[in-house]
Amino acid sequence: MFTQALVALAAASLFGQAVAAGPHQAHQHIHQKRALVTEVTTVTDWVTVYVTGGADATKVHMKPTRKAKKPKTTSTTAIAAAAPSSPAPAPAPVATTLATLQKPATSEAAAVPAPVPTPEAQPAPKPEPATTAAPAAPAPPAVEVPAVVNSPAATIPAAAPVKNTAGHAQRGLAYNHAELLPGFLQQGSKVTWAYNWGQVGDAQIGLEFVPMMWSPGKGFDQTWAANAQKAIDAGSKCLLSFNEPDNDGQANMSPADAAKEHIKHMNPWAGQARIGSPAITNSGAKNQGIDWMQQFFTACEGQCAVDFVVAHAYGIDGDQFLQHLVNVHDAFQKPVWVTEFAFGGSDEQISQTLAHVISELETNPKYSFVERYAYFYAAQGSMVSGNGPNLYGNTFAYGP
Repeated sequence: MFTQALVALAAASLFGQAVAAGPHQAHQHIHQKRALVTEVTTVTDWVTVYVTGGADATKVHMKPTRKAKKPKTTSTTAIAAAAPSSPAPAPAPVATTLATLQKPATSEAAAVPAPVPTPEAQPAPKPEPATTAAPAAPAPPAVEVPAVVNSPAATIPAAAPVKNTAGHAQRGLAYNHAELLPGFLQQGSKVTWAYNWGQVGDAQIGLEFVPMMWSPGKGFDQTWAANAQKAIDAGSKCLLSFNEPDNDGQANMSPADAAKEHIKHMNPWAGQARIGSPAITNSGAKNQGIDWMQQFFTACEGQCAVDFVVAHAYGIDGDQFLQHLVNVHDAFQKPVWVTEFAFGGSDEQISQTLAHVISELETNPKYSFVERYAYFYAAQGSMVSGNGPNLYGNTFAYGP
């Protein structure tokens, strides 16, 4: 099906989980996203080089505060070359993250995150075969897909706004390994949804799964229609679009191309599910972050079905994080989801910052525009230690 080689190179630890280096320079979270089943390899301060086919193996991306993360291929393990599995479509996107080194407490500019998903029966990064086809060739699913809305005159039905059942922002889990989630879902848990950067949910834990297309290339478009329909049929109320198209280590798309592909692949679900915008980094550089998203909406010419804006944030402290969300909302006047964010410092410091942010997001009317948020991420060395959540993992799942 496809072959992916992954080589891990050790890198020096950068004071805890955050290192500063200016806006959008290197965030030390490296992970491929899923295509069928994901496997996470958590390493404390590692640099991972991804090589796909004959691609150049020189692109290394680092993200502060997060450990090395990567999904697993259909039946291969991260940190080992993926074994081919029968003729398949295009290779899966390589999981990397735009270099962004920033000091959380003092860094003014935002760093950039970067998880990489993968649709079912797709190249290297993979979701999970929980309820979808096997790792064989990703034959385009035979499912009836709603007509694509791409005519300039087309009317996009707006999905009915869904207010959080709890009346405030809802916490979610970003994960690659479903077996790590139960510890976050015991009595008193405040987690209500989950996603894995992929199109298929493999966690049978009673949470709403939110599928992500991740990218229109690398064969992801071949499985999206079927998987989105299955997710909606199974109860998913929302769909996520592309992952960090403003980051050349992730979906890497121009605003114009993203608008065109969003209309083609996301608009068909308008009215059946709430649709998110492409997820942007918090880089302040030109053609990235908010600037990229503004260009995206301009290119849409009013034709992109978008019910909420999706943002990521790294390399900033709690108050800067909250202000960034205000900036995103002010720029686009739509509800906001934060599907990736992380803080630097010791576990105790991260726990304290999270407690502050959670309290603000869930009790302060000023942030009522934030619908959902997920910390990066439920994995060993990040929110997990041993068999359950670590200190700040517990704060996120059970805190105030």
